[in-house]
Amino acid sequence: MEGQAQFHPLKLLVALADGLTVYENTFVRKLEGLKAYTADGTITAKHVILATHYPLVNILGLYFMKLYQHRSYVIALKNAPTLDGMYLDERENGHSFRSYGDLLFIGGGDHKTGEAGGGWAELRSLAGWAYPHAVGQYHWAAQDCMTLDRVPYIGRHRAGAGHLYVATGFNKWGMTGSMAAAELLAGLIAHGKSEYEALYAPGRSMMTWQFAVNAGAAAKGLLSVGGPRCTHMGCKLRENTAERSWDCPCHGSRFDKQGHVMDGPAKNPLPSGYTKL
Repeated sequence: MEGQAQFHPLKLLVALADGLTVYENTFVRKLEGLKAYTADGTITAKHVILATHYPLVNILGLYFMKLYQHRSYVIALKNAPTLDGMYLDERENGHSFRSYGDLLFIGGGDHKTGEAGGGWAELRSLAGWAYPHAVGQYHWAAQDCMTLDRVPYIGRHRAGAGHLYVATGFNKWGMTGSMAAAELLAGLIAHGKSEYEALYAPGRSMMTWQFAVNAGAAAKGLLSVGGPRCTHMGCKLRENTAERSWDCPCHGSRFDKQGHVMDGPAKNPLPSGYTKL
C-alpha cells in the first residue's frame, strides 16, 4: 500500500502531551460513578474515559465477555535485507515485516493469551530458513484486546453510566484506532454526539460466533480444578514457560514469577504459594 506511515510512537506521545499535566504512578483501586479512588486520595471529574487497555470497570458492561486478549511476538535481526515499506502476510496467522535502521523486524507467532502458540520459536525458525546469515538482536512481545467483531469499543461505557466513556479492543491497530477514538470521544464530550457513534458503540449486539468461543473458554477455566487461580474472576491459570509467567485463558490477565500483575484485568497479585515457574 502506498503512503504508509512509520514513526516513533514515544516521540508522538511527547508531542501530544505538550502542555498537559499528566500524573503517573497513581493506581486507581476503585471507580464509583465519576470518582476514582487511589491510595493517595480521591479524584472527582466531570467526564471519565477508561483508556486502560482492558477496561478498569469490566463486569458492568459485560466487557469480560466482549473482549479476549491475544499475544504477538517480534524479533529484530541484523545482517538481514532492508525493506522499503511495511508488509503483512495475507494469511490469518501470517507474519509482518518492516525495517528500522539496520534491523529487520519480523512479527507473528500470535495466540490467545493463556493458550499455546508459535511465539518467538516460530519467528526464529522462519528467520533461520529465510535469512540464514542474520543474527537475532532483540525480541519482545505485545498483548492486545480483541473484540467479538474486530471493531473497537469506543463510546459510552454502558447505558445509564452518565459521563463514563471507554476506548478498548483495537485488535492490534492501536496507533490508528486511538486517533479514531480521540476524535469520537471528543465529539461525545463536547457536543453530546458523534457521526461515528453507532459504528463503534460498545453496547452493540454480542451475538457472534466469537462470543460462544469466549463463553466456552471462561466456563472451562472457571470449572477446572487445582493450580493457581486468577485474582480477576478465579479462572485457572496456565504456565507460560517461554515468558516465565502465569497466564489466564479466560480474560488474559498475566502474573510474573513473583505473582505481581503484568497485564489486566486482574488488579491483585497472586498468593505467594503459586509463584514458582
